[in-house]
Amino acid sequence: GLAVAEIGGPRQRPQAITELRLESRLSRALRARVTLRGRAGGPFEGGHPGLMNFVHAFQNRTPSLEFNEAYAELREGDVQIRAGIQRFAWGKLDGVPPTDVVTPRDLHDPFVREFEESKIGVPALAGTYYLPPVDAIDLRELRLALAYVPIAVPSRLPLADERWFPPSVNASPVVRFSADAVEHAFGIPSTSARIPITFRTLNHRPAYRLDEGAIALRLGGTWHEMDWDLYHYTGPETGPDADLLVSVRGKAIVPGADGTQRLIAPADVRLRQAHDTMHMTGADWSATLGGATVRAEIASFLDRPYLRVTSDLFTPTALRALPAKARDRLVMRLLQRQRARVPLGDLFADRDSVEWGIGVDYLIAGFLPLLQVNQVVFTDAGPTQLYSDPETRLLGSVRKRLLQDTVELEVRGVYAIERGAWLVYPRATYRWGDH
Repeated sequence: GLAVAEIGGPRQRPQAITELRLESRLSRALRARVTLRGRAGGPFEGGHPGLMNFVHAFQNRTPSLEFNEAYAELREGDVQIRAGIQRFAWGKLDGVPPTDVVTPRDLHDPFVREFEESKIGVPALAGTYYLPPVDAIDLRELRLALAYVPIAVPSRLPLADERWFPPSVNASPVVRFSADAVEHAFGIPSTSARIPITFRTLNHRPAYRLDEGAIALRLGGTWHEMDWDLYHYTGPETGPDADLLVSVRGKAIVPGADGTQRLIAPADVRLRQAHDTMHMTGADWSATLGGATVRAEIASFLDRPYLRVTSDLFTPTALRALPAKARDRLVMRLLQRQRARVPLGDLFADRDSVEWGIGVDYLIAGFLPLLQVNQVVFTDAGPTQLYSDPETRLLGSVRKRLLQDTVELEVRGVYAIERGAWLVYPRATYRWGDH
């Protein structure tokens, strides 16, 4: 169960969560596993009962059921093959590791739920080969893993009227432009504009094609008692990704209070699920140094979608930058009181970037403090993102176990230096019984 106390903002109902896990050893080498999850209540608004699917980003089914895992695994010698719905865990850092991009997440409740709990199983064929050690250079526990995900599975995103829908994306109910702004954007003199907005989300499932799938490669092992991994991923973006579709219709031109004309043009704004292909190459490393555990990770991204601030797309300067032919056609149809599409820029712009992080923890008198720094650096020229450039985040946590390890107290916090954004999250966990 999960209950959220209301202290302001959109509501979130209590939620009941169930999980049923079935495991079976079919033979000496073959086993199967199925994990079913069910939910009722929570942040969903206007939902209806049903089975969660793999292709839609905007789903608010409640009560709901999903197959979080359902696979068969064959182990024969040094080879392991797994086929079915499965989850992948890449990276070594706390929070959201930069290299952990294979498995999408359910973001209906992004703060309270644990990162691994929010992962959505994806249909995949995965194989792992355990290589022999290379004693000459002390390389041991070598393993090479290759996975193929045949379809693009998006993250599940909240709807516009739900608690965790990002306010930077939600359009204002009404947008107004002064006469000077309208003249600057469209060249229409002495006319202001009032634009009532209807906003909603729209699913748009990916095509069932081989080139819409993903390939994921991982090579890992130990060297001189240090763990390391190398990664590569080419496939659809598994984080949030959407297009902004806007159409307007000239409805009326009425006299303004200041002697100018006012154009009334209602707009339909649709946030539609999108599917961009990106590439990630990364590595991680961890070791124990003088009693402290140190972890580091780095990932290089090509063409990864990053969210922009929605209001930046609606400024007079941005509208003025539209192609001249499209802008002239838009003006003509508005004045003729017809509907026209507004070809705005990308809400999620594809950028090249490097994301890295380093963290350390050390056990002191039963307390386990952790300190970690993460940074996102854009390596190409592009539009301004919601992230700063660079975006530096400090993550810290302190944990303490009590009463024969049945109680764990934890405080964790994140601070984004450039934006001044922060989050503090205290938690108490009690383990009931020896299960």
